Amino acid sequence: MKITIKTLAVATSLGITVLAGNAQAADSGYINYRHQYLEDSKLHSDRVLIGIRLDNGLGFEGELKYKTGGSRKDVAFDNTVGDGHEFTADYRYSLTPQWTIAPFISLVAVENATTYRTGARLGYKVNNQWTISGRYRYEARKLDRNQIDESVPDRAKRDQHVHRFDGWLGYAPGGKWSYEYNLVYFKADYTRYNGKKNDYEQALAFKYKLDKRWQPFFEVGDVKVNSTDSDRQMRLRVGVHYSF
Repeated sequence: MKITIKTLAVATSLGITVLAGNAQAADSGYINYRHQYLEDSKLHSDRVLIGIRLDNGLGFEGELKYKTGGSRKDVAFDNTVGDGHEFTADYRYSLTPQWTIAPFISLVAVENATTYRTGARLGYKVNNQWTISGRYRYEARKLDRNQIDESVPDRAKRDQHVHRFDGWLGYAPGGKWSYEYNLVYFKADYTRYNGKKNDYEQALAFKYKLDKRWQPFFEVGDVKVNSTDSDRQMRLRVGVHYSF
């Protein structure tokens, strides 16, 4: 019997839901708001993420995305329209006091496509200041039929697949400031960047801890402009993380 990624996603989600029903209490929760601006594309967008971590290691996240409607550029917080939503479930397990692993599964729905994601994140605490982590994520994306256009490289096929590899290096010197560098590599079966099927991104985040609940942050990233050229653009993000 052939097992599709959609079948796997549904089965895993049901299993996680059953396990979550046995949880007694929530260990922690958080809300994360982020505004994003792309320098060359001149596009503004926003994201609101709400998450909860249960005391048995299970975690659930819901994410709502918004953007400026129409074709206007350099305009923020005006004529805002929905830009999709995402649901993620994971299980965080401590292998040792230093090592943690968190397998996950998620569903992303936007206006023109649906994406199923699954993978795992491995984290290592070097000491009280340094942390290192890596993540592998497999993505299966299905475009709406009316979005398929063979003349557009990243829309030439309906079923698209991506292998994504993330690496993080975190540094918290002990004060209110902490820093995190993120490097991402993509390997796809369709054209993603510079006429090729691979792509990369990188970002540096600056976080400031106001108190035990509030943490504003600012991030500078380097991302592609489109799928056909080698041009790069700066991605700016600013937001706040609230824990409860």
